[in-house]
Amino acid sequence: MWDRERRQLLAYEVVRLTEAGRSQREIAAALRLSRKTISGILREREERRTLGQSAVAAAAGRQRLPKGSKLDRFDEKIRGWLTQYPNLTAVRCLEKLREEEKDFSCGYTIVRERLKHLRAPTVPATTVEVEIAIAQRLEFDWSPYVLADGAKVQLWNGTLSWSRGMCLIGETNTRQTTILACLRRSLETFEGVTREWLTDSMPGVVDRWECDRPVLNARFVDFAAHYGANVVIAPRATPEYKARCERRFRYHEENLLNGRTIHGLSAYRELLDWWQREKALRRPHPKTGREIGSMLEEERRCLSPLPAKPYDTRDVWVRVVSPTSHVHLSTNEYSVPDGHVGQRVYVCADAQRVQICDDRARVLIEHERLPDGAGIRQPQIGAASRRGKYDLDALAERVAEWGDVASNFTREVRRSRRFAGPELVRLLNLQLTWNLDDVVAAMRHAAEYGCFETRGVERILEAKFSPRRFEEAMAESTRRRIQEVMQAHPIDRRPLGSYASLREGDRPAHVGREEKEGDHEREQEGESAGGSGRGGDARADPGGALDAASDADAADAR
Repeated sequence: MWDRERRQLLAYEVVRLTEAGRSQREIAAALRLSRKTISGILREREERRTLGQSAVAAAAGRQRLPKGSKLDRFDEKIRGWLTQYPNLTAVRCLEKLREEEKDFSCGYTIVRERLKHLRAPTVPATTVEVEIAIAQRLEFDWSPYVLADGAKVQLWNGTLSWSRGMCLIGETNTRQTTILACLRRSLETFEGVTREWLTDSMPGVVDRWECDRPVLNARFVDFAAHYGANVVIAPRATPEYKARCERRFRYHEENLLNGRTIHGLSAYRELLDWWQREKALRRPHPKTGREIGSMLEEERRCLSPLPAKPYDTRDVWVRVVSPTSHVHLSTNEYSVPDGHVGQRVYVCADAQRVQICDDRARVLIEHERLPDGAGIRQPQIGAASRRGKYDLDALAERVAEWGDVASNFTREVRRSRRFAGPELVRLLNLQLTWNLDDVVAAMRHAAEYGCFETRGVERILEAKFSPRRFEEAMAESTRRRIQEVMQAHPIDRRPLGSYASLREGDRPAHVGREEKEGDHEREQEGESAGGSGRGGDARADPGGALDAASDADAADAR
């Protein structure tokens, strides 16, 4: 409005001076305008006087013709990119234009405005962000992506809430072992531990919800306790609760994946490492405007120190060594030294190494991990390479270790069956699912009816017993070791009178001696009655110490 009125006053002054006999050169010099502007004003006056002008046109003012832009010739190319990458950002569009057009000289602003013009407008969502103290919180989550060659990747994102420092890792799965390994790597990248960790209800962290409260996985709790962090679970269906982590995913999609064609996981990981180092950490912080990398260095100094030893995040499986001295893992077969055919072993594996341990946690052999799904069988070691497929003597000896009932059952199997090797292998594999005491009881039951085949033993187990949990399989060998140690170091039973003296204080010596003699008589009566008293079981299992110690060792082994 002000510009139109000013031009009207200027036109009035030009017309007045013209009618006063002043030349256009003199008017231009007096008003400090160009002669072209003066002639234009006079030409518009003549057009209005000759052709007329409506009030609407006068109110709207003179319409300027749109000027051409340097980007006009790139419109079709930009539209094609927007069709292929709907979320293309101005940063990536500018990078692509500079890559394809060597003489491209436009800047970021003109590209951003052209993208706004070519793209349909969107309404941004509004959220309220709570400020987090330095070294207070680490947010982490997964997000799936599909690469150009169809390969599926899972992106791990660990983001520090204060500095926005991030650790992005490309993986192929979201198993609990992978979660723990990625979280450990994130902490090592940040060189410290925050006071709390925030995530959603991902499997491996949360087992279930009860009364609208999350029940955390026991192994993840053990991992968090090892590093001294509190675990915070976001309410269900509220991604905005960890908005900083979610924004990193969007930033990764818009500035790394947009406008790029990536083939293969290795190429993606290499590009991801470069992009974090050269782009993401050099980005300005959304609140302070400082470089995120410098704020990350400041936050590192405030983090709690890492433990001296990292948490063991390896997977553990229970396997039975095959007749060819191999164990099976992810379609591959890893060789085991001689002398362990039919033995139950523990396979501890991470992404690089595979360790095979016996029931006393002694490492039998270690291999480099083969690619999952490759179907590779490693060569046999030692005498195993010179034996046939089944060493019946070795298999029978392994079953005979379970006791006389198992030894007799094995002897009858070898006598009654033409091909006893597969039957003995199947019998040995029962220890993966069933308790050995239950297996021996089922073998005794089957032998009473003259049934000497594994299928009969399996039917009896399914009818009379319950399969054991993985934790029980891990703890059985530990329980046996503790029993052996306790036999060498028996526990003496304390007289009951000593507990009374602790409760009531010191009393005359003869009173304590009388109570001690009475307690001894009562203990002898209990033993003669079959050891039904509490003291009768103390030597075999004092106060349930074996079960507690076994459960603790099982947790450590996991």
